[in-house]
Amino acid sequence: MKAVRRPAQYESPLRAEQKEATRRRILDAAGRLMENRGLEEFSFAEIAAEAGVKERTVYRHFPSKGALIAGLCEWYQQRVRYGDFARTEADLLAKPTQMFPALDANERLARALWSSPQGREFRLSNVEERKDGIKVAIADAVRGLPPRQARWVAAVVHVLLSSATWQTMKDYWAMSGEEAGKASSMAIELLLNAVRADVPPVSRHRKR
Repeated sequence: MKAVRRPAQYESPLRAEQKEATRRRILDAAGRLMENRGLEEFSFAEIAAEAGVKERTVYRHFPSKGALIAGLCEWYQQRVRYGDFARTEADLLAKPTQMFPALDANERLARALWSSPQGREFRLSNVEERKDGIKVAIADAVRGLPPRQARWVAAVVHVLLSSATWQTMKDYWAMSGEEAGKASSMAIELLLNAVRADVPPVSRHRKR
């Protein structure tokens, strides 16, 4: 018996654009609700109402809360220019000057995420990829260091790139995102240059 060949499914570019636009609309709505209330305090029905779509449409794009959180994580990283992980020293130094002004533009959401359990989920969802990118970017500078000290440097760079650093500079030093980004970039550059030049710290940690 001859097998019946099914026609290949075809999705037009227009249909794909409409699908992506709806997905973006849902994420924008969820982001607004999360900014004001936290992710645990609203339902898919409320997201649908905020987005102006049917609840089943939300489930079609995000079948579970885990899928929604993953989508929001990617959406948020694009908004604050954090998703494209730096893998060269030049990109690493440029990152705070790109990201911190974007955090200013999304301040309420950034603060809501930082202080919420959902924000922690976001930060941990791709932390290993972030750490790997930092290690690659600083590899030349820390080449002569013992592995443990190279890890210390990577950890400090990670802190200087974080939204916690942006928030500290903004709240305690009255810096704009632009100024905080420049300060963070300068601190990273000074640190890496000192390590590369083998500048000895006046510290008992040097020999450890």
